[in-house]
Amino acid sequence: MGSELPMSSHLEEALHFLLKNQKHENSACHSCTHQQDSEWILEADTWSQLEAVRKMLCQRPAVPQIPADTLTHIEAVIKHHNNHKLHTSANSINPSTTITRHDEASPEKSTLNLSIWKGDITTLTDITAIVNAANTQLEGCFQPEHRCIDNVIHSAAGPQLRDACHDVIVSQGYREPVGSAKITPGFNLPAPWVLHTVGPQLSPRQKPQAHHRAQLASCYRACLDAADSLPPSSNGKKIVVFCCISTGLFAFPADTAATIAVETVVSWFRDRSTSSITDVIFDTFLESDEVLYRGLLETLPGRVPSLAPEDAILVQPSPPTSVPVPAVPISSVPILKAREWLAGASHLIITAGAGLSAAAGLDYTSTTLFQSHFPAFKAKGLHRLYDVFGYNGWDNPCQKWGYYFLHLDMVRKWPVSPIYGLLHELVNEFSSASAVPSSSKYHIRTTNADGFFVKNGFPAENISTPQGQYAFLQCLRKCRADAVFASEPFLKATLPFIDPVSQSLTNEELVPMCRYCGGEVTICVRGGNYFNPAPFHAQEKVWKRFLERVHELDRGTEHSMETGSDDFNGTVILELGVGVNTPGVLRWPNEDLIESSSGVRLIRVGMDASGCVPWEMEEEGRAIGILGDIGIALKMLVSK
Repeated sequence: MGSELPMSSHLEEALHFLLKNQKHENSACHSCTHQQDSEWILEADTWSQLEAVRKMLCQRPAVPQIPADTLTHIEAVIKHHNNHKLHTSANSINPSTTITRHDEASPEKSTLNLSIWKGDITTLTDITAIVNAANTQLEGCFQPEHRCIDNVIHSAAGPQLRDACHDVIVSQGYREPVGSAKITPGFNLPAPWVLHTVGPQLSPRQKPQAHHRAQLASCYRACLDAADSLPPSSNGKKIVVFCCISTGLFAFPADTAATIAVETVVSWFRDRSTSSITDVIFDTFLESDEVLYRGLLETLPGRVPSLAPEDAILVQPSPPTSVPVPAVPISSVPILKAREWLAGASHLIITAGAGLSAAAGLDYTSTTLFQSHFPAFKAKGLHRLYDVFGYNGWDNPCQKWGYYFLHLDMVRKWPVSPIYGLLHELVNEFSSASAVPSSSKYHIRTTNADGFFVKNGFPAENISTPQGQYAFLQCLRKCRADAVFASEPFLKATLPFIDPVSQSLTNEELVPMCRYCGGEVTICVRGGNYFNPAPFHAQEKVWKRFLERVHELDRGTEHSMETGSDDFNGTVILELGVGVNTPGVLRWPNEDLIESSSGVRLIRVGMDASGCVPWEMEEEGRAIGILGDIGIALKMLVSK
């Protein structure tokens, strides 16, 4: 019965049940959704509704169980949401290191491949099991704001995973001990099995003692022991994917934890007379963790003699795979439909938000990026580029402009990105078969002030930037419409006078001032009523003329409204990395254009909200959401 419903109806039914029942089942919680007026959730956008479902399921205990008819709705929602994620096959991950064991009793050789992969562990396919860093209750994290691996895995697997973990605890009659492991099915995960292990928990800045190290090593051995009993895949492989156990909220130092992880896996393999596990993948979420594991595996051959006799075990870099494996297998329905729309489109609108810059490396949420470029400002409580937005705690103008000019210099020197190369391929492919000049067939509209589109070779006349550009400074008072100045001359003049340690200007006379009124200036980027949009009026007119052509095309052509139409030849909006911080600039106008034009389709790509479209639009065949890395998605969209 439930399978015949549209997905938006499944989502509505799931919300109705959870909103109605959560107050009775979780009355001790004072911060969750039932304490608020819940009616707005039923009228909210799809992403907000999905987040509400996730949070309520996170807080909901295993008992009482969800009724079967309601579980049908919830499972349908989770599966549909998961199907929008970009999945990565383990077969496309090239091993970093191969361990070969020579057994004296047998001429047969046993090998174990060790690999590193950075990404969402719930999106890996063609694997046997993933490892969940659990707590002793084993039922998952009950705090929805925690972005821990426990929450991530339970959210993607669905409520049946919590039920299965609850049954394990009830059956054994006690909480799960530290250092052990239990197996459950994966339910809605691509992985058929989940290995739950409880790692040692430290206090922040606590140094791990010998028993903590032993407990963490025990986690890895217990998981491998459990995985060894699982059936292999149809191709004979048995692939186990480890998260970074006990780091993060459990506060185990990442470098020590990584060393224990790698050495324990190697020693476990050495000590097994037989082992059916063929591959171990170390999955990292943070860039810093990825660097740690890569360093460990690169130096592993030189460290192995301390683990085993040289005549018993050989560790060496893995040779290149003999059979090329597609790095981005094209299989998902959203990707296939998006490719179909792009192939038939006559006009293209590329709209881009902060997620696209992050995909090119300029991630405003990255603490690693901030620390590498602006170490002096960490003492002021600044840890991410986003933290500087609206910040007024500068000691003096020299400190403020030291930061601003270093930021502008970092952006100016940012290398060209392959991601923009993929967009060039798309635009070139898009216009190659037409006699109409490509410049009149596509337009780029971006909230990013970094100028990366122009830097990567796109013509400025095809780009509008309604939120401003780093290329300009402006009078803060807007003393006159033309009180806007190119930032490059100021930047070149001040860089030699920025102290490398304090990262502040050493000459106060170089603090930029308005040349007309002598007042304070700021970067010409929208952040309040001070913003001067005058430098961007011309390109706003270009954008409006392009929209007029789109509407003319829409009026002159009849388009089928049926889902899966094969004769689409209208306009495609490719929306990249546009979240919900400023939805009124790109996100909502794109949706409004879809609502008002039968010949326009929306392809929304990005992480979390940036990759989610209204499911009603999707059901009408007018929009598609693709959740995942923008670079990988673009490879899939432009690949032959």
